[in-house]
Amino acid sequence: MLNTLKSLVSKSWKNNKPDLQPGKHHIDEEFLVRVHGTVEKLDDEFAAPTVSIPLIPALAFLFDRLGMDRDEALIVLRDALKQAMKKGEKEDAAITARMSDVTDVVKAVRKDLIGQLPPMRRAGKVITNDLQVELVPVAADERTRIAA
Repeated sequence: MLNTLKSLVSKSWKNNKPDLQPGKHHIDEEFLVRVHGTVEKLDDEFAAPTVSIPLIPALAFLFDRLGMDRDEALIVLRDALKQAMKKGEKEDAAITARMSDVTDVVKAVRKDLIGQLPPMRRAGKVITNDLQVELVPVAADERTRIAA
């Protein structure tokens, strides 16, 4: 149960970033954790194994089929990344049309390739929408050591 509670507490604060300056910080605090609300664990599900697609070999095959060596591919890829990342730069009609082509290719890959892969079991989601976690400071005279 303790591991479940640790997991739920961390899940409830997963988007909170610590307000720390760079460096090592010594922490010695004791507090009471109050967790209340509901948790729903959904059944395991089967999903397309997109993480099983080897990106590096796929790009290597693509560059090979395009007849590019490493240096050429790096130059083209670096240039494409720089252009795509420029803020405020409008795409011209040719690039907009190419983006539409790429979207169509991605859809086709999802349908014809990923959709044909055997699904993999994925752990069911844990829903903690109304879970509330409260930290209550413990006064120095009330402190007792509890192993986490």
